[in-house]
Amino acid sequence: AAPAWAGGGFSLFGSYAQLSDDAESFGAGARVTFGGHNWVGDLSTTWFPTVDNVDTIGGHTDKLQVIPWDFGARYLFNTSGSFRPYVGAGGTFFYNHLNDGNIDNTFGLYGLAGFNLGRHATKFFAEVIYRYGEADVTYSHPGNPLTGKMDVGGLGINAGIIWTY
Repeated sequence: AAPAWAGGGFSLFGSYAQLSDDAESFGAGARVTFGGHNWVGDLSTTWFPTVDNVDTIGGHTDKLQVIPWDFGARYLFNTSGSFRPYVGAGGTFFYNHLNDGNIDNTFGLYGLAGFNLGRHATKFFAEVIYRYGEADVTYSHPGNPLTGKMDVGGLGINAGIIWTY
């Protein structure tokens, strides 16, 4: 029997993504892939720098940082070719930070579609990903705290290199 990591790999990638309804950023990420030939599991994280002047709740603007951790599955088509399209989905843990207010870390969902390109152990990949989550936000005002919900996530594009084994 093959080990659980057979058919897996490691990826490094650049990313451009929507972090909330009012914030977009470039970032960098890493992914560990494990599994078989068609079905694989992924654990990914993407680091995005803090974005200034983001509309949050109740007319507040703040500095926002969102770091998503994704865990899910992908189905790869065309197991023998150099062009391997795929689709996938899973769960996302959003690590969120506001400079002036408080924002909860939250769980959400993601879906993606992309492709791997190459025949050797080192390949190129590109994908479109959509993440969705909703976080509770609080700003402390003496005697009257302001609370509300804020959408985190959105549409993103990842591209990079995957090393398979």
